[in-house]
Amino acid sequence: MLAAGGCRRWPTRRGADENCCEVCNTSILLDVVGGDGGNTAKQRGPETIEDLFHAEYVGMVRLAYTLVGNNAEAEEVVQDSFAEVHRRLGEIRQPGAYLRTTVVSRCKSLLRRRRVMNRHAPHPPGDLPSSACELWDVLNKLDEDKRVAVVLRYFGQYRSSEIALVMDIPAATVRSHVRRGLAVLRKELEQ
Repeated sequence: MLAAGGCRRWPTRRGADENCCEVCNTSILLDVVGGDGGNTAKQRGPETIEDLFHAEYVGMVRLAYTLVGNNAEAEEVVQDSFAEVHRRLGEIRQPGAYLRTTVVSRCKSLLRRRRVMNRHAPHPPGDLPSSACELWDVLNKLDEDKRVAVVLRYFGQYRSSEIALVMDIPAATVRSHVRRGLAVLRKELEQ
């Protein structure tokens, strides 16, 4: 409320007119148009990377998964995108929109890379019997970690502990990759 002869903020101060001062007229206008001219936290988005992460992570992973079709790759894309946003948080006006654009861009790059890899996939040597060619094709259907673990274990005759050192992962993870890779191979070879 207005004090007699004063303004909204400083009741003892006299403004340009009887009702309010220039400062209050500006603040009234900003309240009407939605804040402080576009710099509010609501319009600008979260102020910290933690706020942005809590608000956007699940949705961004869902978006990335929809685009790339692989949960691990989707999470990696989103984490890399958050790192990019974190580096530039002070200069980005709309972090949520920038994050979404970055996620989509990185997904498109991943899909392009995947198409190039598929186009230039290695071909089996010409002197292999047909059963070995079939195995070669099935091995190429495995993701990289499973393929490396299976090949090192059964073709290279390495133990899980040795493969773990080569792949820089725990031996239990190597055994898991081998087990899952063999399950995919059995399923593909039965068809």
